Amino acid sequence: MNQIILWGILVIPWFLLLLLDKQRVKRFFTVGLFAALMMTIAYQVAEKMHWWTVQENVFFLTSMGATIYCLHIVITIFVFYLTYPGFILYIIVNIILDLIHGYVIVPFLAKIGLYNLYDISHFGLFLVMTTVAIILYLFQRLLDFIFEESLA
Repeated sequence: MNQIILWGILVIPWFLLLLLDKQRVKRFFTVGLFAALMMTIAYQVAEKMHWWTVQENVFFLTSMGATIYCLHIVITIFVFYLTYPGFILYIIVNIILDLIHGYVIVPFLAKIGLYNLYDISHFGLFLVMTTVAIILYLFQRLLDFIFEESLA
């Protein structure tokens, strides 16, 4: 059953992007990929600091959660699609999603044996995710500045 959940997490969210305007998805795809990079770094730090571990995964991933390569990218694109450029709305939506992630999704994944927190609290995880969200927003602003300058 866990493998079905993991493969669903890895594949299904991509289809949600088909519901969105193609040009706007392209605009935010780079920040989505940057989110995957940021979460890959976070997972590496977590492994070294013993913050959390991935207990079960799809066969080609080791210590990286399947969520990095799909769910984080798609959710990042969705959040930017719905909230950008308004920082206040963006951060409110991210705080809500990060709280749900830290206090609902992670305990569920731990309960079914996919993921465990060790030397980081749920609130610490929330802070990590919120920090990544702020970095992502700044990255998107930088991209916008670069593209505006190149068009001028």
